[in-house]
Amino acid sequence: MAHRSGVSQPAINRILRERSKAKHPRQDTLEKLAAELGVTPDQLAGREPISAHMLARGVVPVLRWEQLLPTDSSGDGGQSAWLACPVEHSDETFALPVLGEAMNGNDGYREGEILFVDPRVPASHGKDVVVLHGETALFRRLVLTPEGRFLKTLNPNWPTPIMRLPDDTVVRGTVVFSGRLR
Repeated sequence: MAHRSGVSQPAINRILRERSKAKHPRQDTLEKLAAELGVTPDQLAGREPISAHMLARGVVPVLRWEQLLPTDSSGDGGQSAWLACPVEHSDETFALPVLGEAMNGNDGYREGEILFVDPRVPASHGKDVVVLHGETALFRRLVLTPEGRFLKTLNPNWPTPIMRLPDDTVVRGTVVFSGRLR
């Protein structure tokens, strides 16, 4: 997105994380980002709704991690943010921000980076997935071996870099895009 829009990656991250001045980005910044996403600056800023026609063009909801959990009682059924997914995806695809440092690494992700997660893409060995286990949602790399199914972090300094995937874990979806094809 940064390369295509001409807006720097740090500026995009500040906007996504709504820090200080980034809560109200300059109009020219909004125009550049909106043009790449196929929406108006007012739609991007949340001042104008995104039409059903836009949704048909591949715009997906941006969720909070809490919304993935079965215990989410926020009652917030409406979406306040939508993003255009730049790759082919199902109508169940959603976007999530990366939180924490477990998936930092050479082939990893940065905190604040947006993940596009498609529940219809099969979870297979080496794919990055979002899983639910009880009241915990995790983002990890799936490792399938003859010994079992595991979740692996990409951060070599993470305290528990690999864990067995419990049988009752639900794979919520596979990452299909995050600034680069996965």
